[in-house]
Amino acid sequence: MAPAPARIPTPLNPHILSPACSMPSSVFRGSLRFVFAIAFAGASVCVNQAFVTADETTQWLQLIEQSKSELDANRLPSQEQTEVEVVAAMEAADAFFQRVTDPSNYDAWMKFLDFGPLQSAIEGHESVAKRGNAAVELSQRLSGPEEGLELSRLVALRESLDRYLAALRYGDPKRGLAVIERQLETLTEILSPEEIDGEQSESTPRSLVDLSGEEVAQIESIVETLAAANQSGDLVSRITGRYSSPNLRAFVDGRVIADAITRPVNNPERVNDCLLGTRIIGDARVVGNVTGSLLPSEGNVRLLIRLDGQFSTSTKGYNGPVTLRSSGFGQVYAARQLVITEKRIFAGEPIATASLSTQINQINHPLKLVRKIASKKAAEMKPQAEAISRRKLQDRVLEGFRQQTDEASARTFPDLDAKMSPWLRRLDLPAPTRTIGSTTDAVHVQATMRRPFGLSAAGEGPSLSMVRTATSSGTYPGGYSAAIQVHESILNNTVMKLLAGETFTPEKLRDLTSSFGIPSDKDDASVETDSNDDEQAESFEVDFSGFRPVYFEARDQTLRIGLRGDRFAQGDRELDRRLEVSAVYRPAITGDGRMILIRDEDIDLKFPGGRRLTLSQTAIKANIEEGFDKLFPMTLLHREWTLPSTLQLPALAGRSAKVIGIDARDGWLTIVVR
Repeated sequence: MAPAPARIPTPLNPHILSPACSMPSSVFRGSLRFVFAIAFAGASVCVNQAFVTADETTQWLQLIEQSKSELDANRLPSQEQTEVEVVAAMEAADAFFQRVTDPSNYDAWMKFLDFGPLQSAIEGHESVAKRGNAAVELSQRLSGPEEGLELSRLVALRESLDRYLAALRYGDPKRGLAVIERQLETLTEILSPEEIDGEQSESTPRSLVDLSGEEVAQIESIVETLAAANQSGDLVSRITGRYSSPNLRAFVDGRVIADAITRPVNNPERVNDCLLGTRIIGDARVVGNVTGSLLPSEGNVRLLIRLDGQFSTSTKGYNGPVTLRSSGFGQVYAARQLVITEKRIFAGEPIATASLSTQINQINHPLKLVRKIASKKAAEMKPQAEAISRRKLQDRVLEGFRQQTDEASARTFPDLDAKMSPWLRRLDLPAPTRTIGSTTDAVHVQATMRRPFGLSAAGEGPSLSMVRTATSSGTYPGGYSAAIQVHESILNNTVMKLLAGETFTPEKLRDLTSSFGIPSDKDDASVETDSNDDEQAESFEVDFSGFRPVYFEARDQTLRIGLRGDRFAQGDRELDRRLEVSAVYRPAITGDGRMILIRDEDIDLKFPGGRRLTLSQTAIKANIEEGFDKLFPMTLLHREWTLPSTLQLPALAGRSAKVIGIDARDGWLTIVVR
């Protein structure tokens, strides 16, 4: 196999790889007393909740003090052991590629991986800094979208590098324990009562619900440090257990499901049957509707499919020389439960019922006596005949309904895990844990994207009934099509590690924001007209910071989107210091019943650290503000989406969807679509 022209070699031939190498109420009588009871109960709940959260923080502070006294140098990661593991992992990867691919592709892989700098640093017993830099550079090469980085040998190498880097940081007992103690002190400062003019503002610790997104991210960084150093296990477990709720939620309104299933039924059918010795020939018809309704379920979606219809017949019976003209009317009903999982549909046993009433309209025979006898005989046999006909009708309805629903239940769904797993392994992202379910009103999906010691949401997002739309004070069943809730912890657990330390230009940053569904509000004409000016004004680059390089904060009905950098350069001018730039967006209602996000006029540019800018740095500040002002669009979520016309749901195919509700609170961004 020849090496690819891109920076990474061609993927391995799947025919060469072995399976092991594949990618893997007490009610009061008086109304006044009742009102007081409700008021006191509500106050009690609020006070109790405040005490619970404060008590929880107190327990954490106690655990922090306990952790300080239990720091153990013997539990710190060993530089020698992890170094041996890294060398063995590099040798295993080298032997793997040498064994399963041809020489030219092996050379391409080795050139891309470039084990040399790290191997030389280890063999030459270079300083911790040099070995650490070489390990970081190799680790960064092992994470990316390129095919092949999901291979088990490379994932194992990346994991061994993570352990080695932790050992280089904390392996020295004196320095490592000092770092851990400082981290515990920082955690204590975050959780302790706030100070005003040097005095504590309150006697109780801060409530966890009052922590900002920045502070939660700091706690997460501390927790990951403690875990990497094998210290404070109880504290780590307590904090990660508290921040372990799903950070991504989606809802589909039951009306959308029902509309996709509902269809009219008008089935004509020829009748040719023999009933109690009489040949019956004629026409029958079922007219009605097939409908669907959701049932409560957790772990899967339960759906009740039912047929409600009217049955009518017009037939002629032949029994020897006697003929009979008759008609019939009745009701038919059939139902079946479907259980929908992420991979396939399971169908329960269908049921069907039928009612039938027939009437003989005419008996034909030349002789009156024969007609009289035939009429009497028909009246005697009518109950039996109707029972037989009803049973046959019920059986036909049941079988027909079974066949049609069997076709639906035969569908399978793409294996999301199989599709996502290679990408997650390449990018070193956590595999999401998901649950699906249904209520009578909606289908819901919850997912948790979380690194091994990362923090996700502390609790559920706001109820949809609390989310205002453009036309209603809340989001209620039947008033929306779908809704998604994203917690601000998503970015920390996904793109943070990918972006940390990377150099990005405005073009790359636009690609990044577009990948999050953030379009620009410039029209094509203005872009084309001012392309030359924009290109000149926006020619800069930013080195992302290691801590929260990109973030969003959803609080008090404002959405703040920001990024952090360690270096800014434009042309021959360079600002080699930390900077943070952010834009604030607020929900607004348009005249046509939509909601959009509108940016505050000015962006917020800060230079953390307290040092004053030099004259040259002040001069470049205006260029930074101008560049980022163009980067953050003035409006977000202002465009409609059109569903594909090829969608296999006629009720939805080709329809447009617009945002009708936006809510930002408590770290959750909720978007409602109809």
